[in-house]
Amino acid sequence: MSDMHSAVISTLPDEHHQRVLDVWDDLADEFDLNPAGELPPPHISYHVAERYDPATVESRLHSVAADTEPFTVYTGGVGVFTAAPVVYLPLARSPALASLHDSLWNRLTEFAEHADSYYHPDRWFPHVTLAYYSLERDQLGDVVEYLGEREFAWEMDINDVAHLEATEDEMHIRSRVEF
Repeated sequence: MSDMHSAVISTLPDEHHQRVLDVWDDLADEFDLNPAGELPPPHISYHVAERYDPATVESRLHSVAADTEPFTVYTGGVGVFTAAPVVYLPLARSPALASLHDSLWNRLTEFAEHADSYYHPDRWFPHVTLAYYSLERDQLGDVVEYLGEREFAWEMDINDVAHLEATEDEMHIRSRVEF
């Protein structure tokens, strides 16, 4: 299970949610990886912390949603974070995406227990994770080459923020607010 305990995310539209699940299944078959068992449901993360007070985070999500209009994000290609390693779909950092992220960072950080500084607006790389925990460094090249044969120029509508919470054996969406 992941190190993440709690996060604020956007879920993916049904079509793209399924596309990510299909990629996860293919990575399991081809490389014996286990993204579906190790990762939360396909999403975009904005803020990660050990814990949030559930009532406070839900109130803040409603506040942010009231100030946000649905918008479109675009993916392109495959990216790699080499330190972990992680293979992901990078998202173009549009003004609407950056604005939502900044608003969430500013409204959540003060009461989050141990907010992850990786998600600070100066460091945040918007992405959708494809492979992480069971991915070995020596598999990176083969996984990227395998995924490189696919079309990842996706256009996705984003219309929610959600509180994702992890327990010892599962990750679930505790609350979700549409905008």
